Amino acid sequence: MNCQKKIKMKHRIRIAAFAIMIFLYGTTSLLSSGSDLGSLSIFNPKEIEKDFKGLGISHQKVFQIDKRKYVLSGVDDREENEKDYGIRLFVIEGNKVIFRSKGMMDSWYLNLTFFKSKAFNNKILILGEGGDEGGSYGISVYEMKKSQVKRIGYISASIWDNDENILSAVPFVEIAENTCGYIITFSRDVTIRDKNTYEYKTINKQSIRYIYDGKEDIKEIIE
Repeated sequence: MNCQKKIKMKHRIRIAAFAIMIFLYGTTSLLSSGSDLGSLSIFNPKEIEKDFKGLGISHQKVFQIDKRKYVLSGVDDREENEKDYGIRLFVIEGNKVIFRSKGMMDSWYLNLTFFKSKAFNNKILILGEGGDEGGSYGISVYEMKKSQVKRIGYISASIWDNDENILSAVPFVEIAENTCGYIITFSRDVTIRDKNTYEYKTINKQSIRYIYDGKEDIKEIIE
């Protein structure tokens, strides 16, 4: 058996093992246990200049994923309204908008960072971080599988420096995956807003993670 066949066989065995564990313990337990197929790595698609005004979109940045697919942060000039406005994420295939997120409302920007699956070549996670002059609002997370795109949740974490500037947590994000979903952790302590008191508090990096089980939106877990 050559090396490539051995790798494929090993991958199939691990997937089968995960399927059995999911059946026995449930998806959330499996994800929380830390077992995974690997880590997602940063993917840097080419940033290009391209006009999408014909689709009614004024854009900030455009990234080319492949020959026909583009991801961009921009404003919908045709369908803005008081309940859904501001900069948003678009995915365009050919000359068709295949995904349009909700508007980020008062956010001044939407910075996009891409993570690519090592185990599943057709899967990309897009982290969209919004904010204004006061700092980061947090991170919206989108999953793209070929031509299927969906928002899978929100990460409220940010980084506060010594001068209490609210910075993006994206540079410190680490993402692990298994056959069902993702575990998102951080390489340094993060700050979140308490859901009950609405006060900001710093959480040790070992005590917080965000879990997506493939069914429900991302869940925040603090221990």
